[in-house]
Amino acid sequence: MIGERRNTTYRLVGYLMIVVATVLFGFNGTLSRLLFDDGVSPITLVEMRMLIGGVCLLVVLLAGRRKELKVPLRSVGWLFAFGLSLAFVTFTYFVAISRLPIAIALVIQFSASAWMVLGEAIWYRRIPSVYVLVALVLTFGGILLVTGVWRLSLNGLDSIGLLFATLAILTYIAYLLLGRRVGRDIPPLTTTGLGALIAGGFWLVVQPPWSIPANTWTPNRLFLIFLVGTIGMAIPFSLVLGSLRRIDATRVGIASMLELVAAGVIAYFWLGQHLDGRQLTGCLLVMVGVAILQYEKQDIQNASAN
Repeated sequence: MIGERRNTTYRLVGYLMIVVATVLFGFNGTLSRLLFDDGVSPITLVEMRMLIGGVCLLVVLLAGRRKELKVPLRSVGWLFAFGLSLAFVTFTYFVAISRLPIAIALVIQFSASAWMVLGEAIWYRRIPSVYVLVALVLTFGGILLVTGVWRLSLNGLDSIGLLFATLAILTYIAYLLLGRRVGRDIPPLTTTGLGALIAGGFWLVVQPPWSIPANTWTPNRLFLIFLVGTIGMAIPFSLVLGSLRRIDATRVGIASMLELVAAGVIAYFWLGQHLDGRQLTGCLLVMVGVAILQYEKQDIQNASAN
């Protein structure tokens, strides 16, 4: 009984990590939108986001957790792969929303959870638990209501935008799976920090600092970019990786749909964007779907994770 309670608490902490991370990702979306509207390019923002987040976490590790900077040799390749997944997951999403109606881009990316559930069923040759299926139906249905995607015309959609939206699905799944694999040997802060530096280094090659427009470095933009790198990258990505040590990638992917709910609520209070009855219902469905996962039996979850 005591062991079961500990397991329940252990998983609950994992889900709470995701909740906090999705709220911070919601803030990041609003901050990023402000910077895009002010003329900052997606590549520049992704590059600075990764570098600032990576440097901040490296300082934290050097200050008090130097032992955690040791990376086992067997995990070096996995860490580089994880860093590249970080480099591409945000960029593909940014390109997708810049070329497609944002509602369509969001629905495509968040369908990653459905593909992960299908992949898990095929890989383990068994039907996913009722908890996962119900949570998936509720959360994805909620996403459809929040985005109002049925109101949009699907004719003439940008082919490049669709390509990058599809790539966003693949990079997001890779990010979750690689994060769980690397997390077996490396603590979340180390994984996030070093992975972000690898991602930032990749984008430095693609776009060297001297090629960034000089008007990017205004005090207001620098302040917002710093916030994107800290509360929009370093903290939430570390929390997601921490949750992956407690919950498997499929369930983290489903719970991460709370990001859209958080972004909608933040946009409502910060930007004054209106949420109608259907969108509010969609937010509620997503929250109920994520809550259902917490009541899943531990033995079922362990069987899926092994």
